[in-house]
Amino acid sequence: MIFIGMELPVNFEQFKKSPITAIAFLMLLVVGYLFYELRNSHSQQVESQNARIKVLEEKVEDYEEKLEEVNQKLIECFLINQSR
Repeated sequence: MIFIGMELPVNFEQFKKSPITAIAFLMLLVVGYLFYELRNSHSQQVESQNARIKVLEEKVEDYEEKLEEVNQKLIECFLINQSR
């Protein structure tokens, strides 16, 4: 790879002198980048799921209201049948 106008964090001379240290340093950079990406994507997923949860909670509230109406009508029917 050729990086124009940008120096690599480890040059060839350092790599040649201590390859394990150079690779460890590069791996540290990679792990840091992956951690950042994981945290960023996790935040996006949380926001998406919060929006979905809000919609589902609204649906549950609607269903609870409808269930309450049906329960009231059922109670009225039982009361009417008992009075006969």
